[in-house]
Amino acid sequence: MIMTTGILFLWSCSYKKDDTPKGIEHIVIIGVDGMSPNGIQRAHTPMMDSMIQNGAATMHARSVLPSSSSPNWASMIMGADTEQHGVTSNGWEKFDHQLPPVVATKNGTFPTIFTLFHDQQPEAHVGAIYDWDGFGRLFEKEDVDFDVDGDHEDNTTQQAVNYIKEHTPKFTFVHLDHVDHAGHALGHGSPEYYKSVEKADSLITEIVNATKEAGIFEKTLFIVSADHGGIGFGHGGESLAEMEIPFILYGAGIKKGYQIEETVYQYDNAATVAYAMGLQTPQSWIGRPTKGAFIGNEKPNLTYRRKEQITQPKILPDAGYFEPAGGVFKADSVAVVMQNPNNVGEIRYTIGNAVPTMENSKVYQDTFYLKQTEIVKAGIFQGDQLVSTIAEANFRLVPENKEEPVSYAIYYGDGMNKLPDFSTLKPVKEGFAMEFSHKQALMEDVQQEQVALVLESYLDIPEDGKYGFFTNSDDGSKLYIDGKLVVDNDGDHGVMERGEAIELTKGKHLIRVEFFNGGGGYHLDVKYQGANIPKQIIPANHLYREK
Repeated sequence: MIMTTGILFLWSCSYKKDDTPKGIEHIVIIGVDGMSPNGIQRAHTPMMDSMIQNGAATMHARSVLPSSSSPNWASMIMGADTEQHGVTSNGWEKFDHQLPPVVATKNGTFPTIFTLFHDQQPEAHVGAIYDWDGFGRLFEKEDVDFDVDGDHEDNTTQQAVNYIKEHTPKFTFVHLDHVDHAGHALGHGSPEYYKSVEKADSLITEIVNATKEAGIFEKTLFIVSADHGGIGFGHGGESLAEMEIPFILYGAGIKKGYQIEETVYQYDNAATVAYAMGLQTPQSWIGRPTKGAFIGNEKPNLTYRRKEQITQPKILPDAGYFEPAGGVFKADSVAVVMQNPNNVGEIRYTIGNAVPTMENSKVYQDTFYLKQTEIVKAGIFQGDQLVSTIAEANFRLVPENKEEPVSYAIYYGDGMNKLPDFSTLKPVKEGFAMEFSHKQALMEDVQQEQVALVLESYLDIPEDGKYGFFTNSDDGSKLYIDGKLVVDNDGDHGVMERGEAIELTKGKHLIRVEFFNGGGGYHLDVKYQGANIPKQIIPANHLYREK
């Protein structure tokens, strides 16, 4: 009796048998790596458009942090966030990771939606077909009946089509990877990126048609989603472009033309499948089913609703996706231009570290000029209220005759997924740059992938005290001061900032920054702050070649 009670306690009783939606006998999830809501909205996607019009959808579902592939595919199938399942980065491996799962199966891994089918409906035929082999390490092979690494979007789709026709499975998970490749290689929002989304739509059509040919379409629920979005040539950060994903429910048991207003998170995907199939979810899962989308359920009464976003002002010159606007200028002055991308509101700004308010800010009316290194912050105001997030710019002015103070050395690697041992490598190129950045070093004459960079310069500290240092990088980076490791931001990851504080004396200190890019998009910038220094990119006018 005690043993029986213990086994039952492992599963929550959230979904009673009579609460299970009717008419759903099969579920097909199609996850498209790197497919953003913008991709669906801007590309020609007749299949997904039809799913949205005749099903339930939101373009405001959220990824988990970091907005990288492994943590999000894990959350999608595990009904939990990174702090529960422990898959915190793309560097995670089953027997090589830092954070253990809060609970584990007999095989030592966090329970997935595949585990629930295996344990509660062992007669169900369950398949996983994926384009990225990394997805295959996130679940136990014994939990599925069909496990195929398709190795290409076309073959992956064909394998899924064949599987559905032959086995009419209870649950099929399909992963497509080519949209993410397009984002990394050619840029999110590029014409080629939208073409890749259009191809994804055509592949989804093939999978839907396979259920029709197999005679199970009328009893099949389809879920289309993504692991993350993207910005520029990468992802992994905290911007909405990276964090927002589509979530589309279509087919058996789903309302037609239903706009999902309730919040949807990555880990709600697995919980929604469990709800639709009458599976009990583990107590360790935090995902909730999107019940309002199912026929027979009332629309939820929401006390708090999603705030419509007012886009922050744009400050020019633009420095790229992952660092503040502005830049470094060899000049006596620099022009500051601002644009309001909205049809409402006015721009108000401050010079310095203060967040703009009605009391401390000025209304932007026309171009103005700065004559020294400054931080500019701006926001959109309606009436007397700030209604946007804050845009920030770092303008670094240096004398025209100042030499580039940062030395750099470039190294090539093979199979790098973390910073190499530089003592074993020889530089392929050396030179000088104005700042701790990739921009002047990784030019067209060197390879852009499997490349590492070491930058060094002396930073003049104005007074004794505690100073914070931050590296913001894709992939990994480390920062040393006078030979001591201060910031460890190593690893294969998207744009991620990490920082630490250190006590420093007045005078010049040697700063060494190590950085690598394993593949895809990349970025590096380095910031600091002190008691009287607001957080900012380390300005070139405080850097020197010699002590």
